[in-house]
Amino acid sequence: MEIIGMLSVTKKGFRLSFFTLAIGLSTYSNAYDVEKNKDNIETTINQSFKPLMEKYGVLGMAVGVIYKGGNHEQYYGIQSDIDNKAVDSQTIFELGSVSKIFTATAGAYAKSQGKLSFQDHPSKYWPELQKSEINKVSLLELVTYTSGNLPLQFPDNVKTDQQVLEYFQNWHIKNPPGQYRQYSNPSIGLFGEITARSMKVPFTSLLENVIFPKFNMNHTYINVPKEQKEHYAFGYDQMNQPIRVSPGALDAQAYGVKSSLPDMLKFLNANLNPEKSNSDFKKAILETHKGYLKPWEHDTSTWVGDFFLSYNFSDFTRK
Repeated sequence: MEIIGMLSVTKKGFRLSFFTLAIGLSTYSNAYDVEKNKDNIETTINQSFKPLMEKYGVLGMAVGVIYKGGNHEQYYGIQSDIDNKAVDSQTIFELGSVSKIFTATAGAYAKSQGKLSFQDHPSKYWPELQKSEINKVSLLELVTYTSGNLPLQFPDNVKTDQQVLEYFQNWHIKNPPGQYRQYSNPSIGLFGEITARSMKVPFTSLLENVIFPKFNMNHTYINVPKEQKEHYAFGYDQMNQPIRVSPGALDAQAYGVKSSLPDMLKFLNANLNPEKSNSDFKKAILETHKGYLKPWEHDTSTWVGDFFLSYNFSDFTRK
């Protein structure tokens, strides 16, 4: 089994990205070479990802492989064409919606500390929502995107904290909560806000001062500090102009995390080996691995903050 993580800067209209794959060796195009020669990981990474960079106009990329308990890191290209600074272990990338797994982990940690229950409803922590339909939705339904029809994004006119509150106060349920999965930034955003209120700290402080340190992630942020700006990579829009993530309603909770490859490998290792974490955080990590419903016919389970697809990877075995 190997775990692959990739962080990239691209010039073809995509923001910075991170993804992880947990796959059997036989499923990866060049993994057979690694299995034959375990010292050939660097060559395998080069052969696999350099063509992708050329095909999709990727300026820079950081690739991490966890193979049999060991980390392997490769860095390519530049952070941006503004200063041509090389991508390295200090480069900070915007994680986009991968941020949601940290929001889910924060909620699981609050649960392990007895600060909230996933069966609670929003008004317990945000009293102004008491008489609204959103209060019929449980925290579990928020974090598994089964609220009833919260949309993908907030409307464009929802920007301030007061507008967020009014949006949820005026929202109406369309489908029975807990039955239909509809991926939603407002859903995970509200879950994150409720989690922070249960812990009596701002959400950004909860992640930066509690959750990230639990993973020993020392170069992961919601707000990148001034002294780290030189390491903060740019993304590019469809006009090939450098961009950064835009501020928005409950943005920190839904897509606000920035991190480096070494830190993300720490996160992956902690999730692969939760028994190595202290007891209270181990409980939180394992909570995020639970499947709560199967919204499709195939073997898919919705976890808190994301979903998991089980597949018979032997179908891809290299002959």
